[in-house]
Amino acid sequence: MKKILSLFIIILTFFLLGAGYFFSSSIVSFPITTLEEDKTKLNINSVVEFGLPEPESIRFQNGILRLRGWYFKNPKRKKCGVVLLHGHKRTRYGVLKYAPLFWKQGCSLFMYDARHHGESAGEYGTYGFYEKSDLERAIEFFSEISTVPEEKIGIFGASFGAATALQYAEGRNDFAFVIADSPYMDMRSIVEKRAVDLYSPLILFLSPIALSIAEIRADFLVDEVSPKKAAKYIFQPVLLIHSNSDEITPVSHSEEIFQNLKSNRKQLFITDWGASHCKSIDTRYKEYESIVNSFLKENTTFLK
Repeated sequence: MKKILSLFIIILTFFLLGAGYFFSSSIVSFPITTLEEDKTKLNINSVVEFGLPEPESIRFQNGILRLRGWYFKNPKRKKCGVVLLHGHKRTRYGVLKYAPLFWKQGCSLFMYDARHHGESAGEYGTYGFYEKSDLERAIEFFSEISTVPEEKIGIFGASFGAATALQYAEGRNDFAFVIADSPYMDMRSIVEKRAVDLYSPLILFLSPIALSIAEIRADFLVDEVSPKKAAKYIFQPVLLIHSNSDEITPVSHSEEIFQNLKSNRKQLFITDWGASHCKSIDTRYKEYESIVNSFLKENTTFLK
């Protein structure tokens, strides 16, 4: 009987480790969407559709990691710039729809594929843990090539990009603002939420194992990936926008982040436009633009 029990335990252990490893791959080593695939999926023909000129293709390094993106130099030559960060499994094409908000203001723009996304290198994606360091280098590089001071560079992020921007902002004052559309409050909760949506609540039995394996594989700490915790040390202007009908990331995530924000220049705008995840701007562009413009005028010196 002891031999049978021991054999069962061994088999169960190997099964759980195997299943956990498989699940961890979907967390940190997910399939990469190419630029062309993203462009096709989003039905984009050209950046001209967004009132933009052809960009300068750029590449920059963060240590040994190579990242690729676009630089749009605004002919108005105002001393302002915005870095735009795309969502999970997307590419820089995914944030083009937000570009006119800032291009019309005369600001230069910088957007790039996150590590393990699009044309950028990187074996793993870490939900903001290492990506916040990539963003730091991106802002430095953007400032160098545009001559816009870092304190006049704002950050706009959508979903995963929004979460990355908030984590970058922790304890810093060398940027103009963060606008975060539909961020998640921490990695553990969003991974488990999406796993349940895709499979069933039974997957929660595996998630601690999968997340632990993901930590080992990608060399990071899941519980340190938390925009909610980072918010306690953010003092620069922050605007959170979230649809109350978001089916991917519940609006409660932005509400939790907002409650933790220490900045006295913070706003939370919950849209009731029936928009799905990161689609508020698609649903009512003019109203979305008005929210952004009002925030910039009331809480920053960005456009002055």
